[in-house]
Amino acid sequence: MLLFIAGIALIYWFFITEKPVYLERHAVMIEHVKKGTLTIQVDAFGTLASAQQQIITSVSAGVVKDIHYKLGSTIEPGATILRLENVDLELEYKRIKQSLAEAQAELLQLNLRQQREVLVERSIISDLEGQLATLSFRHQAQKELANQGIISELSFFETQAQVESLTGQINHAKTRTAQLQQLHQSALTVMKKRVTLTEQELDAMHTKIEQLEVSASDYGVLESLPLELGARILAGAHVATIGDRRALVAQLQVSQSQVGLVKVGQAVNVFAGQEVLQGEVIRIDPVVINHSVNVEVSLPALGDMDLRPKQSVTASIITDTIDNTHYVRTPLTGSGEQTLFLYRVDNNGQTERVPVQLGRQSGQYSEIIRGLKAGDAVVISDLSDYARNKQVVVIH
Repeated sequence: MLLFIAGIALIYWFFITEKPVYLERHAVMIEHVKKGTLTIQVDAFGTLASAQQQIITSVSAGVVKDIHYKLGSTIEPGATILRLENVDLELEYKRIKQSLAEAQAELLQLNLRQQREVLVERSIISDLEGQLATLSFRHQAQKELANQGIISELSFFETQAQVESLTGQINHAKTRTAQLQQLHQSALTVMKKRVTLTEQELDAMHTKIEQLEVSASDYGVLESLPLELGARILAGAHVATIGDRRALVAQLQVSQSQVGLVKVGQAVNVFAGQEVLQGEVIRIDPVVINHSVNVEVSLPALGDMDLRPKQSVTASIITDTIDNTHYVRTPLTGSGEQTLFLYRVDNNGQTERVPVQLGRQSGQYSEIIRGLKAGDAVVISDLSDYARNKQVVVIH
């Protein structure tokens, strides 16, 4: 029984391997082997991004009342992007303004009161000096009369004592006035500092209120605006991102299986619409996200090219160049360095199943280590089932 089954299997195998399979030429893909320079490149995709970004944050908390620009809009320096409202800030501004008015009025009153006190002291000194002048004349006259014996020495000494007393009072009054002026100056200094601090506080609050109108400091394109009307934000929250259209980089996603071939400094061809830009790898992210690694590519001056941040691009990163080698468009069943069986086609459509060793892959092409020569026509469609059974294939 076993011999019978084995015999049937042998006959079936002989039948399917000897019977040719006819395929129409338009139903298969045939490529010719070429010889020359093969540029090894890693294909990638990604987007353009600003080389320099302006991150705008809110200085104060507030509620979004107006939004003046939408994503993609061109922003001029000083343009107001959106306006916030903060009732608490406005009330605080009014309170500080009232405090400043009170402090200024108090300073004025203090100055007037001090001037009045100084005038009183000076009036006292002036009155004492008048009395001293009168006594001085009397003292001088009594001195001559006392020398002549006309008046008693007691009267003379009484007058002299009064002169000395008035002189002491005047000196004391002048000292008191000087000290009073020093105290006045200290009080004025303290009050002026209070006014100055209140003015600074008012200016700071005014600046905060002005900054409720969020403005751009430089020219660019609005890339991000994660806010809606009515949204309440805190101080320091991200309000907008503005990118510079004049200087862009390409942020490319490279498969983690190929990123090992990519090095900083390698040349890159970036395809953006109809434009082809010559760039250079400047940074490779150290982490893998969703099986891809971000590779940053610098770009030349854009001139008049109409390119924008977030624009989708494709790219080819040139990792190596192989001179004087054979290569062919990568077979559908080929992936990287491996050996596989392919069908070589002659001019009559007859095929020959040959082992082909593939080398490094570059985009749509693969290096041929051995098995084919320049000019050979080879089927790159998936005929692996036929090749596995060693079937004869005829192309007509």
